[in-house]
Amino acid sequence: MLSVCSLLSEHSLTLLIVVHWTAVIIEETRNIDMEDLGPRPSRRQRQAAEREGKILDAAARLIAERGFHRATTREIAAAADVAEGTLYNYFATKDDLLFGILARLEEQINTAAQQSLLVESGDPRKLLIQALLQRRHFAESHSVMLQAILSEILSNAELRSRYAEQLLKPTLQSLEANLRQLVERRKLTPLDVPAAARVLAGLWVGLFFLQALEDPLVIHEWDRLSNVIAGMFFDSIAPQAVEDHPDKSSL
Repeated sequence: MLSVCSLLSEHSLTLLIVVHWTAVIIEETRNIDMEDLGPRPSRRQRQAAEREGKILDAAARLIAERGFHRATTREIAAAADVAEGTLYNYFATKDDLLFGILARLEEQINTAAQQSLLVESGDPRKLLIQALLQRRHFAESHSVMLQAILSEILSNAELRSRYAEQLLKPTLQSLEANLRQLVERRKLTPLDVPAAARVLAGLWVGLFFLQALEDPLVIHEWDRLSNVIAGMFFDSIAPQAVEDHPDKSSL
Protein backbone atom coordinates (compact mmCIF):
# COMPACT_ATOMS: atom_id res chain seq x y z
CA MET A 1 0.00 0.00 0.00
CA LEU A 2 1.34 3.39 -0.98
CA SER A 3 2.00 5.71 1.88
CA VAL A 4 0.53 9.15 2.12
CA CYS A 5 4.02 10.58 1.62
CA SER A 6 4.55 8.67 -1.62
CA LEU A 7 1.14 9.81 -2.95
CA LEU A 8 2.00 13.38 -2.12
CA SER A 9 5.35 12.97 -3.85
CA GLU A 10 3.71 11.62 -7.00
CA HIS A 11 1.16 14.44 -7.01
CA SER A 12 3.90 16.97 -6.42
CA LEU A 13 5.89 15.58 -9.36
CA THR A 14 2.83 15.72 -11.60
CA LEU A 15 2.15 19.28 -10.52
CA LEU A 16 5.73 20.29 -11.25
CA ILE A 17 5.51 18.76 -14.75
CA VAL A 18 2.28 20.66 -15.46
CA VAL A 19 3.74 23.92 -14.20
CA HIS A 20 6.90 23.38 -16.27
CA TRP A 21 5.07 22.78 -19.54
CA THR A 22 2.67 25.62 -18.86
CA ALA A 23 5.64 27.93 -18.48
CA VAL A 24 7.13 26.59 -21.73
CA ILE A 25 3.89 27.21 -23.63
CA ILE A 26 3.60 30.75 -22.26
CA GLU A 27 7.18 31.50 -23.22
CA GLU A 28 6.68 30.14 -26.73
CA THR A 29 3.55 32.24 -27.09
CA ARG A 30 5.51 35.33 -26.14
CA ASN A 31 8.06 34.50 -28.80
CA ILE A 32 5.51 34.40 -31.62
CA ASP A 33 6.44 36.92 -34.30
CA MET A 34 3.90 39.71 -33.89
CA GLU A 35 4.06 40.37 -37.62
CA ASP A 36 2.19 37.12 -38.12
CA LEU A 37 -0.75 38.72 -36.33
CA GLY A 38 -0.67 41.77 -38.58
CA PRO A 39 0.95 45.14 -37.94
CA ARG A 40 -0.49 47.18 -35.12
CA PRO A 41 -0.77 50.93 -35.56
CA SER A 42 1.50 52.88 -33.26
CA ARG A 43 0.17 55.38 -30.75
CA ARG A 44 1.22 58.20 -33.05
CA GLN A 45 -0.61 56.61 -35.99
CA ARG A 46 -3.76 56.18 -33.90
CA GLN A 47 -3.61 59.81 -32.79
CA ALA A 48 -3.09 60.97 -36.39
CA ALA A 49 -6.06 58.93 -37.61
CA GLU A 50 -8.23 60.33 -34.81
CA ARG A 51 -7.18 63.89 -35.63
CA GLU A 52 -7.86 63.34 -39.33
CA GLY A 53 -11.32 62.01 -38.51
CA LYS A 54 -12.11 65.08 -36.41
CA ILE A 55 -11.03 67.37 -39.25
CA LEU A 56 -13.21 65.52 -41.77
CA ASP A 57 -16.19 65.54 -39.41
CA ALA A 58 -15.82 69.29 -38.89
CA ALA A 59 -15.36 69.92 -42.62
CA ALA A 60 -18.43 67.89 -43.55
CA ARG A 61 -20.55 69.67 -40.97
CA LEU A 62 -19.50 73.20 -41.96
CA ILE A 63 -19.65 72.53 -45.71
CA ALA A 64 -23.13 71.06 -45.33
CA GLU A 65 -24.26 74.06 -43.26
CA ARG A 66 -22.55 76.92 -45.10
CA GLY A 67 -21.50 75.58 -48.49
CA PHE A 68 -18.07 74.64 -49.74
CA HIS A 69 -16.90 78.13 -50.71
CA ARG A 70 -18.18 79.92 -47.61
CA ALA A 71 -16.68 77.44 -45.13
CA THR A 72 -13.05 78.46 -44.55
CA THR A 73 -10.16 76.25 -43.55
CA ARG A 74 -9.67 78.45 -40.48
CA GLU A 75 -13.24 77.75 -39.35
CA ILE A 76 -12.88 74.05 -40.08
CA ALA A 77 -9.64 73.87 -38.09
CA ALA A 78 -11.24 75.69 -35.17
CA ALA A 79 -14.25 73.34 -35.21
CA ALA A 80 -11.86 70.37 -35.19
CA ASP A 81 -9.84 71.96 -32.36
CA VAL A 82 -6.60 71.98 -34.35
CA ALA A 83 -4.38 74.72 -35.73
CA GLU A 84 -4.95 75.69 -39.36
CA GLY A 85 -1.39 74.63 -40.13
CA THR A 86 -2.15 71.19 -38.69
CA LEU A 87 -5.13 70.91 -41.03
CA TYR A 88 -2.83 71.57 -44.01
CA ASN A 89 -0.51 68.80 -42.81
CA TYR A 90 -3.38 66.40 -43.52
CA PHE A 91 -5.14 68.09 -46.43
CA ALA A 92 -3.20 70.36 -48.77
CA THR A 93 -6.32 71.99 -50.26
CA LYS A 94 -10.03 72.35 -49.57
CA ASP A 95 -10.68 70.01 -52.48
CA ASP A 96 -8.64 67.37 -50.65
CA LEU A 97 -11.06 67.74 -47.74
CA LEU A 98 -13.93 66.88 -50.07
CA PHE A 99 -12.05 63.88 -51.41
CA GLY A 100 -11.33 62.80 -47.84
CA ILE A 101 -15.04 62.97 -47.01
CA LEU A 102 -15.76 60.96 -50.15
CA ALA A 103 -13.20 58.31 -49.14
CA ARG A 104 -14.88 57.95 -45.74
CA LEU A 105 -18.25 57.50 -47.42
CA GLU A 106 -16.73 54.83 -49.65
CA GLU A 107 -15.46 52.97 -46.58
CA GLN A 108 -18.88 53.11 -44.97
CA ILE A 109 -20.61 51.92 -48.15
CA ASN A 110 -18.19 48.99 -48.42
CA THR A 111 -18.99 48.10 -44.82
CA ALA A 112 -22.72 48.36 -45.47
CA ALA A 113 -22.35 46.21 -48.60
CA GLN A 114 -21.22 43.30 -46.42
CA GLN A 115 -24.69 43.43 -44.81
CA SER A 116 -26.56 43.98 -48.09
CA LEU A 117 -29.19 41.92 -49.86
CA LEU A 118 -29.06 38.16 -49.77
CA VAL A 119 -30.79 36.91 -52.89
CA GLU A 120 -31.18 33.46 -51.38
CA SER A 121 -33.57 34.87 -48.78
CA GLY A 122 -36.47 34.72 -51.24
CA ASP A 123 -39.19 37.26 -51.98
CA PRO A 124 -37.78 40.07 -54.17
CA ARG A 125 -40.47 42.43 -52.92
CA LYS A 126 -39.16 42.02 -49.37
CA LEU A 127 -35.60 42.42 -50.63
CA LEU A 128 -36.42 45.79 -52.16
CA ILE A 129 -38.16 46.97 -48.99
CA GLN A 130 -35.14 45.81 -46.98
CA ALA A 131 -32.80 47.66 -49.36
CA LEU A 132 -34.84 50.86 -49.06
CA LEU A 133 -34.68 50.59 -45.27
CA GLN A 134 -30.91 50.06 -45.36
CA ARG A 135 -30.48 53.08 -47.62
CA ARG A 136 -32.57 55.21 -45.30
CA HIS A 137 -30.47 54.21 -42.31
CA PHE A 138 -27.29 54.89 -44.27
CA ALA A 139 -28.53 58.33 -45.35
CA GLU A 140 -29.55 59.20 -41.79
CA SER A 141 -26.22 58.05 -40.36
CA HIS A 142 -24.15 59.90 -42.96
CA SER A 143 -26.44 62.78 -43.89
CA VAL A 144 -23.85 65.48 -43.12
CA MET A 145 -21.16 63.88 -45.31
CA LEU A 146 -23.65 63.23 -48.11
CA GLN A 147 -24.90 66.80 -48.07
CA ALA A 148 -21.33 68.11 -48.13
CA ILE A 149 -20.50 65.98 -51.17
CA LEU A 150 -23.74 66.44 -53.10
CA SER A 151 -23.71 70.21 -52.60
CA GLU A 152 -20.52 70.39 -54.66
CA ILE A 153 -20.86 67.47 -57.01
CA LEU A 154 -22.36 69.42 -59.91
CA SER A 155 -19.78 72.22 -59.87
CA ASN A 156 -16.62 70.20 -59.16
CA ALA A 157 -15.70 68.02 -62.13
CA GLU A 158 -13.02 66.00 -60.33
CA LEU A 159 -15.27 65.34 -57.34
CA ARG A 160 -18.05 64.30 -59.71
CA SER A 161 -15.71 61.89 -61.49
CA ARG A 162 -14.48 60.37 -58.22
CA TYR A 163 -18.03 60.07 -56.88
CA ALA A 164 -19.10 58.22 -60.02
CA GLU A 165 -16.12 55.86 -59.84
CA GLN A 166 -15.92 55.24 -56.09
CA LEU A 167 -19.58 55.30 -55.00
CA LEU A 168 -21.98 55.15 -57.92
CA LYS A 169 -20.24 52.46 -59.96
CA PRO A 170 -19.99 49.92 -57.09
CA THR A 171 -23.63 50.59 -56.18
CA LEU A 172 -24.79 49.93 -59.75
CA GLN A 173 -22.65 46.79 -59.99
CA SER A 174 -24.17 45.43 -56.78
CA LEU A 175 -27.71 46.21 -57.96
CA GLU A 176 -27.13 44.61 -61.34
CA ALA A 177 -25.69 41.46 -59.76
CA ASN A 178 -28.71 41.10 -57.46
CA LEU A 179 -31.22 41.74 -60.25
CA ARG A 180 -29.53 39.21 -62.56
CA GLN A 181 -29.66 36.55 -59.86
CA LEU A 182 -33.34 37.26 -59.26
CA VAL A 183 -34.04 36.91 -62.99
CA GLU A 184 -32.03 33.68 -63.15
CA ARG A 185 -34.02 32.28 -60.24
CA ARG A 186 -37.24 33.32 -62.01
CA LYS A 187 -38.15 35.65 -59.20
CA LEU A 188 -38.39 38.40 -61.83
CA THR A 189 -39.39 38.38 -65.46
CA PRO A 190 -36.59 39.10 -67.96
CA LEU A 191 -35.78 42.81 -67.95
CA ASP A 192 -33.15 45.34 -68.93
CA VAL A 193 -30.94 44.88 -65.86
CA PRO A 194 -28.59 47.89 -66.34
CA ALA A 195 -31.56 50.22 -66.88
CA ALA A 196 -33.47 48.79 -63.90
CA ALA A 197 -30.41 49.24 -61.66
CA ARG A 198 -30.22 52.89 -62.62
CA VAL A 199 -33.91 53.39 -61.95
CA LEU A 200 -33.38 52.05 -58.42
CA ALA A 201 -30.23 54.11 -57.88
CA GLY A 202 -32.01 57.24 -59.06
CA LEU A 203 -34.93 56.42 -56.80
CA TRP A 204 -32.64 56.24 -53.76
CA VAL A 205 -30.92 59.54 -54.63
CA GLY A 206 -34.30 61.21 -55.10
CA LEU A 207 -35.54 59.92 -51.76
CA PHE A 208 -32.42 61.26 -50.07
CA PHE A 209 -33.12 64.74 -51.49
CA LEU A 210 -36.74 64.54 -50.34
CA GLN A 211 -35.53 63.54 -46.90
CA ALA A 212 -33.06 66.45 -46.86
CA LEU A 213 -35.97 68.74 -47.80
CA GLU A 214 -37.84 67.32 -44.78
CA ASP A 215 -40.71 65.86 -46.76
CA PRO A 216 -43.10 64.57 -44.05
CA LEU A 217 -44.05 61.37 -45.87
CA VAL A 218 -40.42 60.36 -46.36
CA ILE A 219 -39.52 61.21 -42.77
CA HIS A 220 -42.53 59.83 -40.90
CA GLU A 221 -44.07 57.14 -43.12
CA TRP A 222 -41.15 55.28 -44.62
CA ASP A 223 -42.80 51.86 -44.30
CA ARG A 224 -45.83 53.06 -46.25
CA LEU A 225 -43.59 54.62 -48.89
CA SER A 226 -41.46 51.47 -49.21
CA ASN A 227 -44.52 49.27 -49.76
CA VAL A 228 -45.88 51.59 -52.44
CA ILE A 229 -42.53 51.65 -54.24
CA ALA A 230 -42.26 47.85 -54.07
CA GLY A 231 -45.79 47.51 -55.43
CA MET A 232 -45.14 49.88 -58.34
CA PHE A 233 -41.93 48.05 -59.18
CA PHE A 234 -42.77 44.39 -58.74
CA ASP A 235 -46.39 44.33 -59.80
CA SER A 236 -45.13 45.02 -63.31
CA ILE A 237 -42.02 42.82 -63.49
CA ALA A 238 -42.60 39.99 -60.99
CA PRO A 239 -43.99 36.84 -62.67
CA GLN A 240 -47.71 36.29 -62.03
CA ALA A 241 -47.74 39.33 -59.76
CA VAL A 242 -51.52 39.46 -59.36
CA GLU A 243 -51.88 35.77 -58.56
CA ASP A 244 -49.05 35.91 -56.01
CA HIS A 245 -50.66 38.83 -54.22
CA PRO A 246 -54.42 38.25 -53.79
CA ASP A 247 -54.97 41.79 -52.52
CA LYS A 248 -54.22 43.00 -56.05
CA SER A 249 -56.72 40.67 -57.75
CA SER A 250 -59.50 43.22 -57.71
CA LEU A 251 -57.49 45.67 -59.84
